[in-house]
Amino acid sequence: MRMRISHLLFLGITCSAALVTWSSLTHGACAIVPTAGNDTFICDSGISAAFTDTGGDNTLTMSGTGTIAGNATFGAGIDIVTLLDASSTGMQINGSLNQGDGDNILQMNNGTITGSVIQGAGRDIVQFSGGSIGEVLQGAGVDIYTMSAGTVTGDVDQGDGLDDFVMNAGTIVGAFLSGDRATMTGGSIGRVNMLLDDNVFDMKGGTIVANLVTGFGNDTIRVSGPSYIGGNISLSGGTDRVTITGGTVNGQILTSLGEDRLEWVGGGQVNSFILMGGDNDTALLQNLTETIVASTPLIDGGLGVDTLTLDNSQLSTPERYMSWETVNLDNNATLNLGGTFTLGDAGTGTGTMNVNGSSVLVVSTGVLASFDPAQLATLNNRGMIDMVRGSSTASDTFTVNGNYTGTDGQLNLQTVLGDETSLSDKLVISGGAIQGTTDLFVTNLGGAGAATLQDGIQVVQAINGATGPGTAFTLGNAVSAGAFDYYLFKGGATAGTEQSYYLRSTLPVTPLPTPEDPPVQLPIPVDGTPPLPPNPGGKEIPLYRPEVPVYSAQLPAADQMVRATMGTYHERMGDQSAQQTGGTRGGWGRVYGNRSRQQFEGTVSPTLDSSVKGFQVGTDVYAHTDDSGRTQHAGLFVGHSTLKGNVKGFNGGWEDKDAGKTTLRGDSVGGYWTLIGANQAYVDLVVMGTRLYGNNESDRGVKMKTRGRNLTGSAEVGWPFPVSERWVIEPQAQLIVGKTRLDSQNDRISEVEFKADTHVTTRLGARLRGDFLASNMPFRPYLRANVWHASAGDNSVIFNDATRIDTEQKSTTLQVSLGATLQVADGVNLYGEMGYNRNLDSNSYNGQEAGVGLRVNF
Repeated sequence: MRMRISHLLFLGITCSAALVTWSSLTHGACAIVPTAGNDTFICDSGISAAFTDTGGDNTLTMSGTGTIAGNATFGAGIDIVTLLDASSTGMQINGSLNQGDGDNILQMNNGTITGSVIQGAGRDIVQFSGGSIGEVLQGAGVDIYTMSAGTVTGDVDQGDGLDDFVMNAGTIVGAFLSGDRATMTGGSIGRVNMLLDDNVFDMKGGTIVANLVTGFGNDTIRVSGPSYIGGNISLSGGTDRVTITGGTVNGQILTSLGEDRLEWVGGGQVNSFILMGGDNDTALLQNLTETIVASTPLIDGGLGVDTLTLDNSQLSTPERYMSWETVNLDNNATLNLGGTFTLGDAGTGTGTMNVNGSSVLVVSTGVLASFDPAQLATLNNRGMIDMVRGSSTASDTFTVNGNYTGTDGQLNLQTVLGDETSLSDKLVISGGAIQGTTDLFVTNLGGAGAATLQDGIQVVQAINGATGPGTAFTLGNAVSAGAFDYYLFKGGATAGTEQSYYLRSTLPVTPLPTPEDPPVQLPIPVDGTPPLPPNPGGKEIPLYRPEVPVYSAQLPAADQMVRATMGTYHERMGDQSAQQTGGTRGGWGRVYGNRSRQQFEGTVSPTLDSSVKGFQVGTDVYAHTDDSGRTQHAGLFVGHSTLKGNVKGFNGGWEDKDAGKTTLRGDSVGGYWTLIGANQAYVDLVVMGTRLYGNNESDRGVKMKTRGRNLTGSAEVGWPFPVSERWVIEPQAQLIVGKTRLDSQNDRISEVEFKADTHVTTRLGARLRGDFLASNMPFRPYLRANVWHASAGDNSVIFNDATRIDTEQKSTTLQVSLGATLQVADGVNLYGEMGYNRNLDSNSYNGQEAGVGLRVNF
């Protein structure tokens, strides 16, 4: 509370004088004899009759059981009356106390004044801290009223002048009238009517049983703490300000004419309407929740150009807010638009909503409309429109009956990503301009992914003449489901859809122009869409996501690695002469590697550019040579291989486009049995099992593990024919049969399932081998040519049990190799081979391979 310094000095000096005078006198009977001069009366016991003392500056001090049986009347002057005795309730004036004009003081902490306390014109003071008064009338002048206890059974009227009122406790049963600057922290008042002047009522606690009213002027009302107002807050014409930070207003808040302001911050409760009245008003709702404002059915800006600001508040119920021309969502504010928000009033007809910064407009199904249906509302999105939060369906619609402008705004939608019949949330813009830039974020609500035909999945609908450039919306996130990427296009494939926006997982056909038909406007990919190829063909081009070729290469990669690990008899063991040891067992080991680039026919025709590195170690567990010279060896081996590769394939509408990378590892264990004839003809049988594990990552960073297993068997035969003293030709044949099973995975976009036919590979070839001595060491070089053929079969990847991507196993390749076996010591042979591979069919393939091994007999 503010009050003048001179007023405070006057209060301090006069109160001190009264206390000194009272305390310095002895108690006596209540004998009051007025004179024409300055009188000092003490009434601490007994009874005095009513009296009138109109002359001088007078002092009346009451205590004990002193009683005045009637009215006590003073005239003009500085009259001081004290009823100060905390130990006695017996002192009383059985009538009214009239202090007349002048700067009068009443101090009272006990006792009773049954009638009125009347202070005429002048700077009057009432300090009331106990007892009972009938009513208080302070009259004209700059008055002060303070109350910390006691009861006024009637009204407290401060009259004309710039008055101050402070109430900490006590009760005013009637009304508080004509005050100007009031502070209330406790107690109870029947009602408040502050009438004219620029009034201030700062309520920090206590109760007003009925209404709080201020008259004309620029008034300020603040309600905080544990305050309670049982009726209305009503402010008449003027530039008024109401601030609520706590307490309860059980009735309405009415601000009438004038440019008024409401600030509701952090707490408090209003149990009825807030009506701002005419002229240009503003309202700030700051740090509020829907729970706090739930009991307020209406906040109405009234006629005029009014502004409502929601600042860091989380609110809903749009029907609560009426007649606002500008609505601002600021500083993390959230408005849940579960119905219709109407902008403007009967005078303006329309308005603007601004979603700013980090604020969010949450929409399940809602409408932004104008009071006048013939006018256009405006939505400026600088924050977020969220149709995902709190919704479990993809059928929500937000309609803007007017203009929409995004300023780096965000629109969140839920869509069941499938074909063009799929459900999706939708922004509908009716009749206005579509401008600015908005990033559209799509959440897939269980869609399995499918090819979109015709228009696609509509996410922004322009109706009733709404129009705008193709830059208004872009995709803010990668939108993928199943095997497909979805891109955002402006316009559909049918007439009348040119201004709407659609998600498509296919690239529409570009029709060839004809002289007879006018050009057709095609769907246009929005800004930020990756480059797309032209499509003059007869059907849509699917937009497979980059992970599809990567996953489609997994089964071929496993087959490649297993085949490199299995190898041929000579790649694993060297020349068979090293095993013709008269039944002696041996141990062996080899390292190997290759580098290849192979394309596989299929839905996305993946190309695997890879390298394989690995090793094997094994030992004979059985060896025997019979009388006819035939030798048998049986043994076990273990091995490890690693394949690393880059994958290209059909994705994003482009053939042979970079897709990602893969790493595959295999731990193998196997067994073999080899029969070698006296003429070095051989039969080699191998069974091998491999545990597969690895990781995949697309070029956009989507990752998925690979886990699986392979079981492969090989049967190989060779029969050498001498062609000279040192050379033999050895026809060879090999059959490899394998089965690969990869575990289903989930890459956070879809379920990914793998299915593979049994992989059958045959080899027909011939080896030309020489027999020489190098530094007295047997040296057997050879040249080998093979034709490898993988039989028809499919490797399949199934996305969300809906889209099947097939890759053919079939291939035919030529292999040419150079190798040799060198016996470096008795029973110790070093061997190696290097080769080149290329395709004999339409599947591009070339590769190089090499390996080196060592066998030791023991």
